[in-house]
Amino acid sequence: MKSSTISPVLWRSVLMLSLPVALQMLMQSMLGMADVLMVGHLGTAAVAAVGLSAKIHFLMLVLMSGLATGASVLIAQHAGAKDTLNCQKIFSVTMLVSSITILPFFISFAFLSPIWVNWINPDKEVVQLAVTYLVITAPVLLLTQWIVIYEASLRALGHTAMPLVAGIFAAIANIAMNYALINGHWGFPALGVAGAAWGTLIARCLQTLFIVAWVYWSKQLFALGIAQWKNAKDKLQIRRYIQFSTPLVANYVIWGVGNSVYHLMTGFSGTQALAVMGVIVPVESSFFALFVGFANASAILIGRELGAGNMQAAWNLRLFFEKLTYSLLAIFCVTLWFLRPWVVGLFDQLDAESKHLLMQTLGFFCVFVVLKVSNLIRIVGVLRAGGDNKFTLITDTTVMWGFGIPIFIFSIFFLNLSFIYLYLLMFLEDALKFFPVLKRVISRKWMNNLTVRDVG
Repeated sequence: MKSSTISPVLWRSVLMLSLPVALQMLMQSMLGMADVLMVGHLGTAAVAAVGLSAKIHFLMLVLMSGLATGASVLIAQHAGAKDTLNCQKIFSVTMLVSSITILPFFISFAFLSPIWVNWINPDKEVVQLAVTYLVITAPVLLLTQWIVIYEASLRALGHTAMPLVAGIFAAIANIAMNYALINGHWGFPALGVAGAAWGTLIARCLQTLFIVAWVYWSKQLFALGIAQWKNAKDKLQIRRYIQFSTPLVANYVIWGVGNSVYHLMTGFSGTQALAVMGVIVPVESSFFALFVGFANASAILIGRELGAGNMQAAWNLRLFFEKLTYSLLAIFCVTLWFLRPWVVGLFDQLDAESKHLLMQTLGFFCVFVVLKVSNLIRIVGVLRAGGDNKFTLITDTTVMWGFGIPIFIFSIFFLNLSFIYLYLLMFLEDALKFFPVLKRVISRKWMNNLTVRDVG
């Protein structure tokens, strides 16, 4: 697609779909850093515990995102086909299936975390603090699942501003409650790490109420009545949703578990390395925010064109998003490289050695992040728009569990590599799948109209 053929309408659609998502993800990343910063004075163990808990919650968010993305892809294509009835059915089915899926994890967090957290970290103080955080935030799992589905479904229809507003509201509430409960301000008790957990729970409750109230007050498509909610029991629709979403959810979970294994295994390199990871994860997430927004916009816009049967328009959108991504990636990488001292300076609670390690880690991130972003745009923004879920599942599973993770674990326990080299190994799998993913995109096998054929 030549720049001269890019219409103002397309640019407006891209900005309206991508920027709110990017801003919301950026805000969530900053909120994650705020949690770390606000418990920083409690010591390295507190920072490591909050970072570990955040990573476990991130893993759960990955599962939730897989469930929600299945709905988002199908809703986007049916929206392109002007089929609002099936959009509502898909939404109700997703809410039912996802709630049943998340319930066992809620039980595990609330009642069993004192058992299994010991399996993933050797530091007793870190484990004790992490268990406290996870038990308190167990209800957050169900609340977040509902939030994620509402947000993904609304975005599939082009409603991106409201989830951002709700997210801002929740972030303000979270920071305010952290301030009150971590150190004991405004007459509240000083609860330390537990205060950060209570702040997160209260904020998620308020965010859920905000979104649901807005959907029903403004009479959105997903303001379902009792009769429409009963469609969630439609066995045919459940089967179709599960059939389509299972490879997608498996892909998300396998990737998410693997991503967490990298973080958790890093803990066996020392608490200092885990503390650096607790800082680098929200920094990385902040960097990825805009590109996740572009991938979301790409998936929605391409999905709509595929659902409407406009294959060439879908292909042209793919080319547009790829060029846009690489142009901005170059600018972002150069900018972050020169801002590294400022980023490191935000974390005064880290010792000098940890700060030096963080500086090196950010440098390598700037160099190799192109691999991750390329795969992100092509897999999330292109392949999944056409429901090419089985290919992405096989590719991600093979490179991560066949190569990336075994080599990473071997390097920790047998080679005793320093953290900076272990961090570099986290990019191995993206290097291995770069060309297979590119080949798949070029083949156009992902260009499927899911509204006119059985999903699978």
